[in-house]
Amino acid sequence: MAIGVFEFLLGAVIVGAVASTLTSKHNLERERIKARSVAAVDDRDAVHGVVGGLHQDVARLKERVQVLEKLVTDDDRRLSDEINRLRRRDTGASV
Repeated sequence: MAIGVFEFLLGAVIVGAVASTLTSKHNLERERIKARSVAAVDDRDAVHGVVGGLHQDVARLKERVQVLEKLVTDDDRRLSDEINRLRRRDTGASV
């Protein structure tokens, strides 16, 4: 049972077609993985940029809160508010 040249060539063509199909599918999947990794890097960079901006905003807000706390807890301010409150009370009582 010897195989002829025709059967040998047919077998080689079939094996080559299957190998080519598998290789192209493998290359396509590799390209998809590369595209996802590039997108992930871009997303990571975007997130880092947003987080950095948020850190700056938080730092500015902390500074503003400190200034407001100083204004509210300032003894002169409290004294002035107390005087104004007493003036309003006295003015309201005499009317």
